[in-house]
Amino acid sequence: MNSHCVAICQLSNQPQEDFDVNTELLILDGPDVHVSTWDAEPRDGGFDEHVLNDRVDALGFMVVNDWAFLDGKAYAVVERRSGT
Repeated sequence: MNSHCVAICQLSNQPQEDFDVNTELLILDGPDVHVSTWDAEPRDGGFDEHVLNDRVDALGFMVVNDWAFLDGKAYAVVERRSGT
């Protein structure tokens, strides 16, 4: 049985030198934190769900429910893919 984890996507308050916005995805996996960052601005006050799903997949997880958006952040329940 897979255990569920929490994914949080937010804009970083510490942008990289060459870009105005740095987006970060955090997956809280028990005692481990997996991080992915990229440079993009949220669209229309929210994040692009396809990009979020791709970033979660690249970290070896899959989204198990729809993304929820609250106070400029995106949240989802994710689980580790089998074999990763």
